Amino acid sequence: MKRITIFLAAAAALLAFASCNKDAYSVPSAEKAVLTVNIVSPDSYPTTKAAGEVNTTTPQYQTAAESAVNNLQVFVFSNGLRDGYANVSTSTAQVSCTAGSREVYAIVNAPNLSSINTKTDLLAAVSTFDADGGFEMVGNATATVPSSSAVNVAVNRIAAKIVVKAIENALSIGKAMTVKRVYITNVASKFNYGLDTYAGANDLWYNKGGYRAGSNLGAYTNDVDLSTSVASGASYSTNHYFYAYPNNYPQANYAPTWVPKRTMLVIQIEVEGSLYDYPIDLGVDLTYNKMYVVSNVKLVKLGNEDDGEEGGSDEEDPITDSSVEITITVNDWTIVNLNEIEI
Repeated sequence: MKRITIFLAAAAALLAFASCNKDAYSVPSAEKAVLTVNIVSPDSYPTTKAAGEVNTTTPQYQTAAESAVNNLQVFVFSNGLRDGYANVSTSTAQVSCTAGSREVYAIVNAPNLSSINTKTDLLAAVSTFDADGGFEMVGNATATVPSSSAVNVAVNRIAAKIVVKAIENALSIGKAMTVKRVYITNVASKFNYGLDTYAGANDLWYNKGGYRAGSNLGAYTNDVDLSTSVASGASYSTNHYFYAYPNNYPQANYAPTWVPKRTMLVIQIEVEGSLYDYPIDLGVDLTYNKMYVVSNVKLVKLGNEDDGEEGGSDEEDPITDSSVEITITVNDWTIVNLNEIEI
């Protein structure tokens, strides 16, 4: 009889615990609930405009492709383990998961990640920057299921954006110039979804050390067939947009063996039949989901004489004359404004 009494007391305690647990979550933790996940685009964030800063919400700074959602993958984690997953072609997903406090991750425009089962593996997984599939974005939030039946997840683009607004012909020789190429070099193409691991020397880089006809991302990294004539004292004022994955490596001059280095802006001009290159160190680390606006590049002296080859010191060694001035203004969320560069 004593054994039966102990057994009944233990069973009653378990039933009481289960009842409390049910009240806390509305449904037992073993049952499934549906969580609706909505993503919030970076271009929908409220912004604070700094004094004198350009308006970055106008169409000339934002394109539909930058915010396009071609697919959305949602991961719900419980104690770091996958508790729910959805892969849809819209900006809203419904995910079946168990009850409790859950971490929710949204990955936009990525390849299929359905084989990932832990938070650690998801954050370590690598995004590759290419010209297909749209700009990859990532974000996370927390939700209590099922009392929170919906959650909004703000996502950030993994790429950074560089805008060149104007190139001014202030050459001291007083000659007309022709803008031939505008491009960026040392373009990283790898970054993890945890947003903290940069591309290494053995990863894929575009335009390594200079313009590379066989290794670039087209208009994402270069505009090369321009041939735009600019009279002395005039400006070339066509916006150029370039994209790269985050890069925190320091600037390094040309060496026979390339090493990871800072992403550079390069402008090539022609003056009286000769080509000159202007590698420009923007002086900043590229950070995800930020936009770096160069409002004006003022060319005062002739740059490095072009050697006719891809890469080399003419495209890597920056113009470091005392007349080079860069002013940087950092906005709250997506813009670093590089007002004027004088060379």
